[in-house]
Amino acid sequence: MAVQRLVAAAVVVALLSLVLNNVAAFTPSWVLQALEDGRKRSVGLWRMCPVGVERGRDDLQGASKAHGTERQCASVGWGSDYAGYQESRSTVKLQFNMMRACNLIATVALTAGQLIFLLGLMELPFVTQESQWWEEAIAALFQLASFVLVIGLVTFYRIGPYTHLSYSCYVNIAACLLATMAAAMLIWNILHRRDDCLDAQVIVFSPSLASPFHLRQDNEYVESPC
Repeated sequence: MAVQRLVAAAVVVALLSLVLNNVAAFTPSWVLQALEDGRKRSVGLWRMCPVGVERGRDDLQGASKAHGTERQCASVGWGSDYAGYQESRSTVKLQFNMMRACNLIATVALTAGQLIFLLGLMELPFVTQESQWWEEAIAALFQLASFVLVIGLVTFYRIGPYTHLSYSCYVNIAACLLATMAAAMLIWNILHRRDDCLDAQVIVFSPSLASPFHLRQDNEYVESPC
């Protein structure tokens, strides 16, 4: 059985969402924070780098400071509370911990959906494209990824007055929208197929079958393929 184009398109959209989700996770540009001493730093889910270092009087000093800035990039993880100017450490800690968890769950869900799709292509005995749960499981995983990404992104609705969202956050928003689109495409396909099967389920018998006194040799009828 050939794979339906809509299912394949939804999986491709989800794959793009998975790529963008990982790009947003491993780039240190989730928020741009201003510190009390006027310096700025870019904080991501797993890395933090200072930005806006003052240039020296000549190009050599600027180059050396640029290399120093690269060396100052540090890894961040669970429980880190790098807050900007006039930001609450507990709020920042909650926001990033929630976003890390949601990002990991979305990555697992999108990857699992891709694997189930590939298993269906392999026509294994326990996973086939004709299985009723095959497409539904993929749609459920993509919808789970979309749901948890929304939860994580909503936590950043409140940030400090001197903190701004950076491009990694917007990349993750795009990943969330793509996951939602992939799930919607599959759900629409499932419901549309069921609607087709609900129509024309009436069995029409030939007139000869309605009479009890005639021989019923020709059992002609029309039946829905669903």
